[in-house]
Amino acid sequence: MSTINPIIRRVFMVCFLFLSHELICQSLEQNIRGRIVDKQTLQSLAGVSVRISPHQQVVFSDSLGRFNFARTPIGRYKVSFSRLGYAPYEIPMLEVTSGKEIVLPIEMEEKVVYLREVKIVAEKRKDQALNESALISTRQFSTAEANRYAGGFQDPARMALNFAGVSNAGSDQNNEIIIRGNSPKGLLWRMEGIEIPNPNHFGDGQGSTSGIISMINSTSLANSDFMTSAFPAEYGNASSGVFDLRFRRGNNEKLEWMAQLSVVGIDLALEGPLGKQGGSYRVGARYSTLELLLKSGLVRINTGNFKPAYRDFNYTIEVPLKKAGTLSFWGLLGSNDTEDEKIKSREYSSGFMGVFGVGHKLPMKYGNLSSNLAFTQESTQFDRDEILNSQWKNIRNQSYRYPNWRLNSTYLHKVSSATTLKLGFVLSRLGFDLQENRWNGRALVNYLQESDATYYSQVFTQVTQKWTPFLQSTIGLHAYHFSLNGAKALEPRMAISFQNQTGGRFGLGIGWHSRLEPLSIYLYKRYPSPGIFVQPNKSIIPSRSMHQVLSFDQLLGESTRLKIEAYWQDIQQVPIDSARNGVFSMVNYSSGIPSQVLVNEGRGINKGLEFTLERFFANDFYYLLTASLFDSKYQNRNLIWRNTQFNNLFAANLLVGKDFQLNKQKTLSINFRYMLRGGNRYTPINLPESIKRNTTILQSAKINEAQYPNFNRLDFSLAYKINRKGHTWSIRADVQNSLNTSNVIEERYDSALKALTYRYALPMVPILSTRLDF
Repeated sequence: MSTINPIIRRVFMVCFLFLSHELICQSLEQNIRGRIVDKQTLQSLAGVSVRISPHQQVVFSDSLGRFNFARTPIGRYKVSFSRLGYAPYEIPMLEVTSGKEIVLPIEMEEKVVYLREVKIVAEKRKDQALNESALISTRQFSTAEANRYAGGFQDPARMALNFAGVSNAGSDQNNEIIIRGNSPKGLLWRMEGIEIPNPNHFGDGQGSTSGIISMINSTSLANSDFMTSAFPAEYGNASSGVFDLRFRRGNNEKLEWMAQLSVVGIDLALEGPLGKQGGSYRVGARYSTLELLLKSGLVRINTGNFKPAYRDFNYTIEVPLKKAGTLSFWGLLGSNDTEDEKIKSREYSSGFMGVFGVGHKLPMKYGNLSSNLAFTQESTQFDRDEILNSQWKNIRNQSYRYPNWRLNSTYLHKVSSATTLKLGFVLSRLGFDLQENRWNGRALVNYLQESDATYYSQVFTQVTQKWTPFLQSTIGLHAYHFSLNGAKALEPRMAISFQNQTGGRFGLGIGWHSRLEPLSIYLYKRYPSPGIFVQPNKSIIPSRSMHQVLSFDQLLGESTRLKIEAYWQDIQQVPIDSARNGVFSMVNYSSGIPSQVLVNEGRGINKGLEFTLERFFANDFYYLLTASLFDSKYQNRNLIWRNTQFNNLFAANLLVGKDFQLNKQKTLSINFRYMLRGGNRYTPINLPESIKRNTTILQSAKINEAQYPNFNRLDFSLAYKINRKGHTWSIRADVQNSLNTSNVIEERYDSALKALTYRYALPMVPILSTRLDF
């Protein structure tokens, strides 16, 4: 039972009375402003015509590229940008509220001039990637649209699960991103153009790219790119996908606040102007609600002896340097810890991730130079004690710390309006301080004791060419060198996009991609004889995955598109068990440190077909239907092809949402998501042998042949928004698994019951929140 302090009841009653108060005669207005620059050179663009519809009001950008629609009535608008010599740009749906000023950073691309005039359909593609070199298997992650999705919890990773070819590992407790049957550890997280560690609380272990909840609230993000295959040459150390995130910049003219209270956490954010040259700052912080309530005593909930806690913080500071470009400081910090105390065991774990970055962008006459320097640190600690011989004994303790320095620099040169050259490098100093001890039945044995650093160097070049109004291509080369064991490779990349006169677009992409394993895997010890250890996996090299993609994308009017993609991925030199009949392969590994001796002799094949039908938010309505058919197999030294752990065979999502304008000030939003996919693969348990030996014995002849029942879930969200003079209230109820469906995610042997038992995904989870922007 929960006991809620009477003070909390009074607070909720006051909020309810305040929100229900009517101010009929209020005229609510807000500013829409921004700055327009050339996409390649980052130079300010003057004289751009900016039009908002349906008011049909027009302003022109000044000599610094700035524009402003002052005192615009709240509502939804289409904003169009046009200038002679530049391709038109459009924001099809911009929601203006009373609580937050709209500040738009706009990049316009120079129009290519051809010798022969050609008439084409020039509709703006709302899914078009921010990176102009990403011609295939990439979609823009729009925070405005993604925040509407039911079941997303403002978590970018969970929101990405709605896209074609993307699924999770089956447990709703985790936000793993599995792309086209690949292991989730193949995903590259980037922030502000530089690689960052796993940005999630309660990560699953070494190499994990996921956790229970993201450290990055989607309200802190600007629009970003999400890539699922054949990415451009500038993206290295990624084998399955790329989430290229960008922080939103603060308001450089007005002080603004945001406060949010939810079951997930308490959020506070502040942004405003800095200096007199147009600088800005933005900070956001979150504290886990459950931890705060338990510590305060306001709410008493029986959580057993499991006590999770987390908190995170992010910031951006932007400083214009007159003629020397723009300097930016940004950062992300997150920490979490848990205690799990039982009668005969107790576990303590903690994690920390921090990124401190400084970036510089220098506009030039024929391009721009962008550089970033970042210090990142990721650390985890874990201790487990058990009662042995009537005494508490520490049977496992581990500490992993990775202090890294990363420097990247990219020069973009506009050779002409049709040709763009991009060159760059990434230098990484990968530090490590690793320790792990395990109980062997008699004493603690050390398996890791390393403290040093190694280096990882990457260089790339790529050319984007617009051959005709219909045809463009990008070709590039990525190279890397890993100094720990001398691994190196050249990875060519290429993509072609052809657009017809009816809004259809054909695409072809091919590229080679790879990703390092966690450093702890290279350095882990084995003991062939007492007191003597070796590090047999230090020499393994990264897997090499060749991505091939064919796509067709058709606009069906202004707000709807149909997309079909077929892909084939050939994964070679996969680290696998060196034993002749070994079944371990890194393609099945999400995180952790394998105990096997590995060799680069494995192989994997992923192939599939994806379908997307999407109506972007327009006229208060949207939907997204995605479906994927795929097959994911791997092969070890015995040359037997087996299902990977992630070979679900199919996955589908349906999202539908509708907004209702109750009056000029109030909006009600209803959103649904239905998720259906094949169950995860697993090796069945041999029950008679398990009973006989009183421990779990698997059927070794049926590796990954069994499959759990299909996973399905219905999510629902209801959002209510109220605009008042100078502020906006939002109230939201987000219910995951609203039908309380029981989805099997794990089979276990219970030695006490002498029977098989099953673990299920989360039941119905309601997430309530209220937010104030002012």
